[in-house]
Amino acid sequence: SQWNTELYALCKSKTERRGREGLKYLEPFHSNLVLNECCVQYLVTVFKEAILAECPGMIRNKETEMLQLMLRLLDRVPDGITPMLKHLEQHIVQQGLADMLSNANEVTQDSERYIEQLLDLFTNFSMLVKEAFNDDPRFLTSRDKNPWKNGNLIHSRMYAFKQVVNDTSVFRLQLPLKQKGKTLPESRCPELLANYCDLLLRKTPLSKKLTSDEIETRLKDVLLVLKYVQNKDVFMRYHKAHLTRRLILNSSADSEKEENMVQWLRDVGMPADYVNRLARMFQDVKVSEDLNQLFKDCQRNKGTLTDSVNIKVLNTGAWARGSERVQVSLPLELEDIIPEIEEFYKQKHNGRILQWYHHMSNGTITISFENLKLATELPDAELRRTLWSLVNFPKLKHQVLLCAPEKKNAIQKRGKLNLIGRLQLSTEKSKEEDNESIVQLRMLRIQEAIVKIMKMRKKVTHAQLQTELVEILKNMFLPTNKMIKEQIEWLIEHNYIKRDRKNVNIFFYVA
Repeated sequence: SQWNTELYALCKSKTERRGREGLKYLEPFHSNLVLNECCVQYLVTVFKEAILAECPGMIRNKETEMLQLMLRLLDRVPDGITPMLKHLEQHIVQQGLADMLSNANEVTQDSERYIEQLLDLFTNFSMLVKEAFNDDPRFLTSRDKNPWKNGNLIHSRMYAFKQVVNDTSVFRLQLPLKQKGKTLPESRCPELLANYCDLLLRKTPLSKKLTSDEIETRLKDVLLVLKYVQNKDVFMRYHKAHLTRRLILNSSADSEKEENMVQWLRDVGMPADYVNRLARMFQDVKVSEDLNQLFKDCQRNKGTLTDSVNIKVLNTGAWARGSERVQVSLPLELEDIIPEIEEFYKQKHNGRILQWYHHMSNGTITISFENLKLATELPDAELRRTLWSLVNFPKLKHQVLLCAPEKKNAIQKRGKLNLIGRLQLSTEKSKEEDNESIVQLRMLRIQEAIVKIMKMRKKVTHAQLQTELVEILKNMFLPTNKMIKEQIEWLIEHNYIKRDRKNVNIFFYVA
């Protein structure tokens, strides 16, 4: 209000004037300090509540000059800044969620729009802190985390912007709980971040219209948002699945950017075992290129032409392909060449076993429709899904198969069609099974971390164990208290740790 605005200016001018007068007529040190304290007491502390009442409105309206004046006045009062921090945090959470909900229809359908929305919010909040509070570390902290709860400092897991990133109001991922039929809602933000990375790193219309520098900038923007993601293990799962598909299908837009992304993930603190597996995937691809060249040279010396065949030998530990292998009746050309590949590889690497994943392969064959099912021996569900995609796929300019009722059914005299679709991230796994595997992996990681802590400490309290456990797992996911308790009970039941008989909150390591 106008009255409060005049009051702020009056407080500031009176304080500065009294200070100058004090320097003229009073002792320069002690007396000046007493005068300042008196002015603060009667001109600021007395009107503290009236001043703070204007803070939320000023933050909403971005009245940066008035907020700077308020900061200088209240910074002289004990705990004068604390309410301002709370008001800023509430504004970030409320405004951030309101903006996301107002654009829900757009951001839920477009991962690019979703990331842009989050980055716009982060930029706006950062600009407010810079212009109104001069990037005061206390207010930067309030942007990044909520340092106050019931007047006390709490763990940095309570983030303000993090609440926006991990909110489940717009869209959610339902993870199953131990109780049958119950689920735990989580934000789909990590999945959408991984999808956006795939759009930038794969040969897509988006990556083609951007320059190399623009792609790099956007990838680093993703890492900025990833900092606030609570459950990074979901991002890791989807990012690795997309990378697997790009490397197998040779669909990466820029191999250098792919390898740079691995290093950037390492730099932002992603788990070393995860980053090392990604690096190993690139090594396997490079080794496979050399192996292909040696095999083709060997075949040429025999007078056999195999230029159209490219093989990729991938390490199971790094790629972790858990999907079932599908039995497929291969064309004669492939049936003849596979034993030669196996024999050639055995000569180079004796003792290793090759397992063929034909459903991850791609190629072009010529076959009549009548012999299709007999030749492939594909399961009915898989064959129906593939045929339906050729009949009713909206991105195809021309219909590949005729069907009833009629759609286009126009005979095309000439034209080129790409019949190789995108590699499926999983075969017959349902979404529920994928989510179940995320939960199972979390349980194993909690068990592993607890055993690691107990092996080092030998004796630990429940509070100490929980604190160290969160610290170890924070770069992957945030374990719930219930999940921690369940895994402690499992480890006790299987004699990895034991409780103190006199105090149930103290645990001992069982060697």
